[in-house]
Parts: sequence; C-alpha cells; structure tokens
Amino acid sequence: MGSSGQRRVVIWGHLLLLCVIAAIILAYWLDARGTSLKTNNLLLVQPGAILGLVLVALVLPQVFRKVSVEEVPDATARRQDLLNVGRVALLAGAFGLFVFSLETIGFDIATFVFVAAGLYLCGEKKLWVIGVYSAIFTVLVVYGYQALVPYPFPLTVL
Repeated sequence: MGSSGQRRVVIWGHLLLLCVIAAIILAYWLDARGTSLKTNNLLLVQPGAILGLVLVALVLPQVFRKVSVEEVPDATARRQDLLNVGRVALLAGAFGLFVFSLETIGFDIATFVFVAAGLYLCGEKKLWVIGVYSAIFTVLVVYGYQALVPYPFPLTVL
C-alpha cells in the first residue's frame, strides 16, 4: 500500500502520559541536584533520571502511528475515548477522596467505597458483584495490612 492510503495519527493519551512521566523525572532530578551536588546524594538519582528520560525518548516515537485511512478513528470512537478519559479522571478523583478519608471514616470503609466506586466506573453494573468483591477485597487488605505493618490505621467496622 502506498503512502497515499496512509495517515499519521497521534495517540494523545499516551503522549500526555509520557510528558507527565518526563516532567516528574526531570523535576525530581533537578530537585535532587538543587539540594546537593555531592556524589552520595546523586549516586542513584542521576543515573536513574537519565535512564528514565532515555526510556521516555525511546517510547515517544510509538505515539505517532501510521494507519490506513480506513483505520482512522471516526467521531464516535473519539467520543468514546473522551468518555474513557473522563472515567480515568473520576477514578483519580475517587482515589484522592480515598486517601483523604482514610483517617476520618476509617481504612475499612474508605477501602470498601473506593473499590466499589472503581468497579462501577470500570463498567460493573451488578450491585451484588460490586458489594461482594469490595467486601472480600477490603477484608483481605485490612487484615493483610495489619499483619505486615504495625502502624494502627483507624478502622470503623473491622
């Protein structure tokens, strides 16, 4: 197939994620260098940051794909992509609420609500499945966490 039947598309979500990763690596690296230029401070940070940025640069060309004209997403596919981005944003917001509510409503209730919200946002519609899975997951996480870490998180039910 010739180049006339092909078109280059940008996978914007992947490009945004790579930019965020690169920005975090760069900020951490610059912060470490701003704190101290001693070898002990930069022994792991500087090579790790350089490696991370090189890996981002190696993945970056894969964001720009050549596809045939028939494979170019239509308006419906783009709308679905925006809905998926919205779901991810809602899930990130739910995680933020989870973190801030750990000590106020308890580790167990916050975990149950977050897992239930995550399941619902990811497409599960059967309430009994959401309830059972969230309860089992919460019990395993709470008791597993208590067995591994001696820090007493506040609990409401368990």
